[in-house]
Amino acid sequence: MADYKSFIQQVKQANDIVDVIGSYIELRQRGSNYQARCPFHGEKTPSFNVNRSMQIFKCFGCGESGDVITFVEKFESCSTWEAVEILARRANIPMPETPQQREDKQFSQRKKQRELHLEICRETAVFYFKNYRSAVGAKARSYFEGRGFSVDTAKKFGIGYSPDSYSLPQHLKSLGFDEEECIKAGVIQRTSKGKVIDALGRRLIVPIFNMQGKVIAFGGRALDEQDLNYGKYKNTSDTPLFTKKNNLFNLNIAKEQKQQSALKHLVVVEGYMDVIAMYQAGFKTAVASMGTSLTVEQARWLSRLSDTVYICYDGDAAGQKATVRGLDILDEAGLEVKVMSIPNNQDPDEYIKAHGSDAFLKLIEQAMPLPDYKIQLLDKAFDIASPDPTVRNNAMPKYVKGAITMLKQLDETRQRQYITVLSAKTGYSQDYFLRKIAEKSTDTQTDELPSTGIASSPETKAKFFVASCLLHSQDYASLDEKPRCDTLFLSNLYNYLFECKLKGEKPLVDMLYTVCPNGTADEYSQIINVDFSPKRYQKNVQYFEECKRVILVEELQKQKNQILAQIKKDPTNAELLQKLAEISAKITSI
Repeated sequence: MADYKSFIQQVKQANDIVDVIGSYIELRQRGSNYQARCPFHGEKTPSFNVNRSMQIFKCFGCGESGDVITFVEKFESCSTWEAVEILARRANIPMPETPQQREDKQFSQRKKQRELHLEICRETAVFYFKNYRSAVGAKARSYFEGRGFSVDTAKKFGIGYSPDSYSLPQHLKSLGFDEEECIKAGVIQRTSKGKVIDALGRRLIVPIFNMQGKVIAFGGRALDEQDLNYGKYKNTSDTPLFTKKNNLFNLNIAKEQKQQSALKHLVVVEGYMDVIAMYQAGFKTAVASMGTSLTVEQARWLSRLSDTVYICYDGDAAGQKATVRGLDILDEAGLEVKVMSIPNNQDPDEYIKAHGSDAFLKLIEQAMPLPDYKIQLLDKAFDIASPDPTVRNNAMPKYVKGAITMLKQLDETRQRQYITVLSAKTGYSQDYFLRKIAEKSTDTQTDELPSTGIASSPETKAKFFVASCLLHSQDYASLDEKPRCDTLFLSNLYNYLFECKLKGEKPLVDMLYTVCPNGTADEYSQIINVDFSPKRYQKNVQYFEECKRVILVEELQKQKNQILAQIKKDPTNAELLQKLAEISAKITSI
């Protein structure tokens, strides 16, 4: 692997911190330093200082500080390695390839294909946008403006229109794009009869941008009755650029708000029309999960932008089990989660139109912390306040069991806070709740090796879990020998981990996507999606030791099979028979 420390130093030397920060915000020289209003928090008096001689910045208002890479990382809401890439491009320094990338003959081809797909998506967005503004888009404009959206809002979100199922394929062909590449980019599709069509034909189009402001997919809203049979809303299919469960709508505009120090929190809603309605009403920090339950990858995107997330799902949708699990994912990612409640099962768009922006702002102010929301769900499910003693006595054990489950998901500080609340509410002593929290879970699933969701093999599950612990530098994580890996993803990751070990360096989680560029969304998720919170510490220690045992047994079994194959050819070889006995004894003793 290239000497990344030397490369990063080269990038920093080629990017003077004053020049870089000055390209993002207005700097004014004050003596030997430069000053500005801090881009990371709202302020009227400049307290953000940049020191050219030391190549660092420091805000004496909010405390943010760092070097040129740290600034780009925070301002662009990106990972450290992505910030390095941005600065390398700025200085025209080619990015070094990892050994895995050099060995992967298709790496360069995939990179070029990604750039091509981004170009196809951009041209598709332009095609849709022009249609919307032309005579052919009258019906789409009538619908969009009829919902109260302005011309400026349409421009801001790049609203478009697809007039039919055949115009887009013809247009892309006329621009010289290969038909198969357009299909891979997700903008057109081939029917079972072999016909190439625009799957979003006759729909209002909403482009979906990534955080860098590049179009990666599209959503379509049906305008004709006949198309409603195929779904009111449709997204383009999953592609290498876009996977619905791993993206959020409007990240690019939320990032703009952060760069203007105007993002105190994020509001997560279900659909892109809710986001657009909120934007026009003055709430410019909303993003949409596009109808999916929240995922670890989405939590990662959210945490890049803010520490506080408000959940605003339609009516009672937030009470669904899958959605509550999504809220737990955000909580486990370290985000402060608050749940909004909209009366009468209205969505944000409907509520704002009916009651106005001020009323919606009050709903935000009245949002409750996630634990309070879960207690509210328990209140609705189990009537422990019933005047009927039979109803009350039947409900109480179930209520308390649910409360204990909720408490176990909290850190110690919040546990103490909510134990006091629940003790007063139920009449159970605080000691009782403390004892129950301390008890080992009887859920048998928690005693199994963590499922990777990729393969049923215990050996593969074990290797994923061990790799995750090593990458996240858990204090109990150590492995003497690199395991044999059947997948390129695991092989690349373990090569990186053991190279760091050889150099005495701490592995960087951000390097996962660099050393394993070939990974799937599931593979990345299984490395990142491990709960390393204090409440899981002991279980993770036990899991890790069990996983090491599984990996060791697999290796010994492979050695045993090799020796058996040799003995089959030479049955009287005493040395082989002795090795077989030794390995068999080791396997038995583990």
